[in-house]
Amino acid sequence: MVKLIEKFEYKGVWWLPSKPGKKVSGTLGFTPNEGAILDLIGSFKDIKDINQILNPDIILGVSSNGKNITLYKCFETRSSLSLPGLLTSSFYASVVFVGVHFEKTEDIKFESLSIHCSYLDDWVNISGFNIQHLSDKKELLIKYKWPESIQVSVNDDLKISIVVHADLPTISVVQKEACIKQKTFIRIEPSKAKSLEEYWSIMYHIQNFLSFGVTEPVHPLAIEGITEAHKIVIGKGKTYHPPISIFYKLPDISYVSKPLMPFDMLFTFKDVSERFEVLLRNWFEKAEMLKPVYDLYFGTLYNPRMYLQHKFLSLVQAIESYHRRTMRNYELPEDEHQKRITEILDSVPSNYRKWLEWKFKYSNEPPLRQRLEDILEVCSEVLDEFIDDKSLFVDKTVDTRNYLTHYDPELKERSAEGEELHRLTQKLKRLLEICLLKELGFNSDDIESLISRIRRYQHE
Repeated sequence: MVKLIEKFEYKGVWWLPSKPGKKVSGTLGFTPNEGAILDLIGSFKDIKDINQILNPDIILGVSSNGKNITLYKCFETRSSLSLPGLLTSSFYASVVFVGVHFEKTEDIKFESLSIHCSYLDDWVNISGFNIQHLSDKKELLIKYKWPESIQVSVNDDLKISIVVHADLPTISVVQKEACIKQKTFIRIEPSKAKSLEEYWSIMYHIQNFLSFGVTEPVHPLAIEGITEAHKIVIGKGKTYHPPISIFYKLPDISYVSKPLMPFDMLFTFKDVSERFEVLLRNWFEKAEMLKPVYDLYFGTLYNPRMYLQHKFLSLVQAIESYHRRTMRNYELPEDEHQKRITEILDSVPSNYRKWLEWKFKYSNEPPLRQRLEDILEVCSEVLDEFIDDKSLFVDKTVDTRNYLTHYDPELKERSAEGEELHRLTQKLKRLLEICLLKELGFNSDDIESLISRIRRYQHE
């Protein structure tokens, strides 16, 4: 299986679905940072149309080793004419499907998608291996049994499965080695076939869920799809759907995941196996409400080179957004607040009223200090592990946010910087993680147990 983070190249012939008779030789090259580039020795255009820029939805091809390939969402990046009249051209393709021909955009639908992600093997940590050292007989016994798939229903329209695939050892006349490798996949199975664009949203939520558990950026490493557009009849009415490999640009990802042990993670599959379905349902159901919180939190996780000040401000904003969506977002009941505003506006000259009305627009929302105190109160049972002085934490967070937002010189001495800002940012991150764990369905005892287990919490 070729991974998304690996380079590959296919030489072959290529054509547009609308012009199957006009085939052009060329080479498709793919790298994860640059995506897919098709270089043609020739062109889909005639010389008289050289100034026309092509943006075909689909380009079809057959590689020299017989693979059917579909290039999706393409646009021409270069077209040139050299003597004696040879046209050459290049196209960028947003998505590459290896193993199938899709003639039309509406044909690009999949019955299911299987994704292998970084850290997924470590997070699931389910092994089919049974290794026994029989020292008295100078014998090593290795048994392998495929683990059972684990399927849960996220909703009436969607099932998610954890599936383990294994590559078996080859058998040769001269046997010098035997290797079994297993990989864990997440399989997405909607109730009916969906377009790739519809799968992106599901993949986004699953990727974030895994990243939250691992507390490291999780990236897809391999994606395979099952589609009715490609099936093989194997007799007696039975069909086989060979998996289709899917590739697209993945810029700025790490090619090598750093080693992680289960106790490095916020939670593992074994921590949540008995309530995996409930937690995943909660994650998807609250995705719309908590989207700004998710985006801000994962923005800091997926951008490790982000300036510390920006990371701090993003986490503060995420905390504010979380409070706004889950707790009381007003200081006074709305009727009392409107009465207060009316009395104030009636007491000022009319030429100031418009200005004051604008100033009062968000005047009933609690300030950051109040939001932090509300969240700290709700999470008080699990905060002693890393926030010993809650008043100091609130003061320092508010002063630092205000300074970094307004750069008021009077706040500079009270704001955090350097190592102190780093520690404060880490505490905000942990506080937000506790809030999200509560939204997932963990109780205080669960959260306290997870926090006390993780090495990073104990050494911050």
